[in-house]
Amino acid sequence: MEAITNFFSSLFGDNAVLATILIAVVPMIELKGAIPFGMSKNFWTKPLTSIEAFGYGFIGSILVVPILAIIFKPIYNYLKDKKFFNKIISFFTGSLQNKSAEMNLKTNNKTPIKSIILKMLSVFLFVAFPVPLTGVWTGTCLAVLLGLNFWQIMVSVITGNFVCGIIVTFVCNIFPNATNIILYVFIVIIILAFAIKLIFHFIKKKKDKPQSV
Repeated sequence: MEAITNFFSSLFGDNAVLATILIAVVPMIELKGAIPFGMSKNFWTKPLTSIEAFGYGFIGSILVVPILAIIFKPIYNYLKDKKFFNKIISFFTGSLQNKSAEMNLKTNNKTPIKSIILKMLSVFLFVAFPVPLTGVWTGTCLAVLLGLNFWQIMVSVITGNFVCGIIVTFVCNIFPNATNIILYVFIVIIILAFAIKLIFHFIKKKKDKPQSV
């Protein structure tokens, strides 16, 4: 804990506002981790209130949404045909591609308006659920793969992120003296989720590999 505290102190001094905004931009940590981070009494001599942590964290986390909404599709289309980058893209977006394909299949027989509403609702719920790997980064990428336009992406992702922040803020308000523990638990869950994803990726890759006779 002391090492982590010293690390953040060397980066941000005692500027909890700037630190909360910047940490919320980081993939997987985002708003869910920024709120307990900004409220932690272990990191800051003047920790943020729950409302301040939510506000600054929310601002930081949504900064990436319009950027990703614009650049993800062209970058994705360019790199997916490159053999080396295709493997990296497959690892990070494979599950999103599957989810988008399933959702597109389910909405094929719907009217265009109903299809858009269902896709936006799916993205909203995906982002609103406060667990790792379902934040604004993955939610925006999923929305792009679903074919939503810029403003549909903005509305569904940002509202989902807002609800997610409300849930996390509520939990932190119930346990105000345990925000650092909440943050550490969240980081551990991120590491475990990433490790599990990595394991399943290699298992699937091994199964898909043709067996030599």
